[in-house]
Amino acid sequence: MVVLFAIQAMKNSLRVGSSVRSFTASRRSFRSLVPTPMYRELILIILAATLVGCRSYVESTPRQYLEGDHPANYARIFREPVPSEVTVVNSSVVTYSFRPGVVTTDDFEFELMVSPRWIEKEAKRFYLGKSDGEFIQKELGARREHARPWYAPKPLDQYELYRDATSVGYVHMLVQKEPETDGRHRVFISKH
Repeated sequence: MVVLFAIQAMKNSLRVGSSVRSFTASRRSFRSLVPTPMYRELILIILAATLVGCRSYVESTPRQYLEGDHPANYARIFREPVPSEVTVVNSSVVTYSFRPGVVTTDDFEFELMVSPRWIEKEAKRFYLGKSDGEFIQKELGARREHARPWYAPKPLDQYELYRDATSVGYVHMLVQKEPETDGRHRVFISKH
């Protein structure tokens, strides 16, 4: 289309009195480049199909579930072996295969027995802030619907609630308010 437009403009410029005709012809040629309503609809349909295809592409990213090997799961996520003051009660890690154009990071859920020092350290590491508002309670309630059955089984008012500082809220931590007899707390931490 652009090549035809250029050829027509060159032909018009060679004619006598072509400046007026060239301007008029180029206006007509430009109008022919503007999509008609039918073409606009076709473009929108193609764009919508592409976006839907991208979503299914992301959702179909191959994943692997790692459960049962608690020390390996802890080391994978926290980048260190299980410290002496930490007991891993339950863990689940979901790993995603590499795909061009898809950001893939591990998702995880842990049930841990930890010291108050560990809670402070990991809250800083994941940029978690304590909150007890209605928003975080709704968000965590929805999160627990899709979590493992062992993940934070008590009512939310039994936990101190932490959430990361992002607008999405990828990482959550629930700390049981009542400490265990050894002074450690039961903690549920997850990223989705």
